[in-house]
Amino acid sequence: MKTSPKAEALHQQHAVHGTPLRSRLFGAIRTLNRLGSATAPLSNLPGRVGVLRRLAERTVGITARRPLPRFDRDNLVRWYRRRDPARAGAPAGTVVWLADSFTTFTEPHIGRAAIGLLERAGWRVELAGGGCCGRSSLSKGLLDDARRKATGLVTSLARDTPADAPIVGCEPSCVFTLRDETLALLPDSAEARSVGERVRQVEELLVEALDEGRLVLPERSALSGRRVAYHGHCHQKAEVGTAATLALLRRIPGLEVSEIDSGCCGMAGSFGFEAEHYATSMEVGRDRLLPAIDAESADTLVAATGVSCRQQIFHGAGRTAWHPLELVREALGPAGTV
Repeated sequence: MKTSPKAEALHQQHAVHGTPLRSRLFGAIRTLNRLGSATAPLSNLPGRVGVLRRLAERTVGITARRPLPRFDRDNLVRWYRRRDPARAGAPAGTVVWLADSFTTFTEPHIGRAAIGLLERAGWRVELAGGGCCGRSSLSKGLLDDARRKATGLVTSLARDTPADAPIVGCEPSCVFTLRDETLALLPDSAEARSVGERVRQVEELLVEALDEGRLVLPERSALSGRRVAYHGHCHQKAEVGTAATLALLRRIPGLEVSEIDSGCCGMAGSFGFEAEHYATSMEVGRDRLLPAIDAESADTLVAATGVSCRQQIFHGAGRTAWHPLELVREALGPAGTV
């Protein structure tokens, strides 16, 4: 197994011409997001000042036309550390939650919802929040940096978490990197192979819990009689498809589920934030995804598994997209509050 031709080509280009500052910034996204969270709400101010956004576009090439993610000071790691372990109840096993570099610091409510659901289903949840899978570095051709990050995360998961514990998360690119790109970066690592074999979709665990009666959703909830249009993440579609996510959504009583017939949302990670690619990013979104959402009624819920997809939907369609796990938590009602 080899890394992608694009990553290899960029790596060689950087070796000859040097690595652009923007690529270094995107490759260091976990560090930047962690710092942004630590300094919030002040860190969110530059993203709202037009002159600073235009300066960033001229100097670094990050488009001023797209809203930037907002950092949350009460990130997932902080929230997890202050919790009372007794609230987890009697576990039926241990599951490892991969605290990805994106939702952990900008959308921690998704992780809180997921952990609450897993605990209600009888799992003891361990948070793996200290490392990065290296996906962002890999996408920019920073192979040495990606390999270093992958090694650190794999070592931590292999040595510091139970060997039989499934590894799950809410951001498909990060979760599935452990099953694919990590093995390409570390082809001789037995630990990388064992970690990759433990990766599962959190939707699979929750569907099993619902079918076995360990997690019960009320027949009547705030979602009964509602419709949701779901858009699947490209990495998820390429690796495993959307069947598990759709199965989970369809187990919410009274919820009508429709999968949007769409390809890529147009973001492709950092691509949609790059000034020279912004127009193309929007054209891709307007090809199928955004018109499909526009065709839905205002009462229709929109869901998407990828953080980039949710950003594109909010920017291009003016609609807030839920993560499917949030909808399950919403259907559970007050009992799902964590």
